[in-house]
Amino acid sequence: MSLRSLRFLTVAGLALLLAPAAAADDKGKDKKDGKKDAAVDAFFDEPTTPKKSTLDALTEASKNVGHKEQKALAPKASTVDDEAQIQFFSVFAAEKIVMDKKLGCQPAGPEKKKLTFFSFDEVPAEGVPMSVCITMQSKVGRSMAMSVAIVDPRNARVVKAEDVVDFAGRTGRIDHVLDFPAPVFKVAGPYQYLIEMDGKEVARLPIFDVKVEAQ
Repeated sequence: MSLRSLRFLTVAGLALLLAPAAAADDKGKDKKDGKKDAAVDAFFDEPTTPKKSTLDALTEASKNVGHKEQKALAPKASTVDDEAQIQFFSVFAAEKIVMDKKLGCQPAGPEKKKLTFFSFDEVPAEGVPMSVCITMQSKVGRSMAMSVAIVDPRNARVVKAEDVVDFAGRTGRIDHVLDFPAPVFKVAGPYQYLIEMDGKEVARLPIFDVKVEAQ
């Protein structure tokens, strides 16, 4: 082999050895350039809004708990049929009730006070004879059959009565009084005055409480 051929082979081999190194340098340069471009793009991009953490979301949601808008309760009116609308304004019990021309129903009897509660050492226990006055209003313009009862917390009827209420020609408030024998209270708790008109329940109004207070 001649000296000239040997030189040619040496140069060719050197070129092959240097080619991978040059390629590696180019790749490294590309990576650096890529990083530089990404950094520049990030600098000029619009800032993104950081996402709220789960704790922040729960904290914000908890601010509205218990702050719902409260709506005023409308006056209650009970309807027996499309034409018979009845409003009930008040009810109370007393040992005796008298009618005053100006004031309407008024408690009478020895203590002249309303029966708002009964207190016993234990139940069952017997109460006292009483009267119940209810104030109502309707424009039905006719007579209606009324059934009433005092019911206990279990919805059992303790005492009951029936009567007829005449709304003919009477559009203002009417005081209606019924007398009851002494009820026997089998359970403690709030008692209600149940009212049915023409066979349909139209109201349940709180009337008094029965308490058990051990001595």
